[in-house]
Amino acid sequence: MSINLNILATNKTILNKKVNEVVLPSLSGELGILPFHSRLLTALEIGVLRLKINDKWFPLVILDGIAEIENNNLTIIVRQVEELSDIKISLEEAKLELNKISDEFAKAATKKDKILTSINLRRATARFQALSFSAV
Repeated sequence: MSINLNILATNKTILNKKVNEVVLPSLSGELGILPFHSRLLTALEIGVLRLKINDKWFPLVILDGIAEIENNNLTIIVRQVEELSDIKISLEEAKLELNKISDEFAKAATKKDKILTSINLRRATARFQALSFSAV
């Protein structure tokens, strides 16, 4: 059995596909979705969304959103999504970017700077995780 998955983002419609399993980056932690999951509506965090299609996992970077599962139909609406092909840097470059933004976050002086750099830090972390995941 499979789940009908639709992913919509402000920057593109990325997927309308049958998947075996999904792992969502929810606000309360990772949330696994299998066929016949009970009805659920949840908020999503900046992070890596993982899809299992024919026994192979595919990572996507998402920036905030919501997910609803009902009757084996999973709809995910996010502010922005990045497939691995959209990430134009190597794993090593992603690690350097993550370190740079971590330093910027540590040096942020105002509350506004802390908020903005924390968003950039979560995005850089998700990109690094997605690239690391694909390197395995």
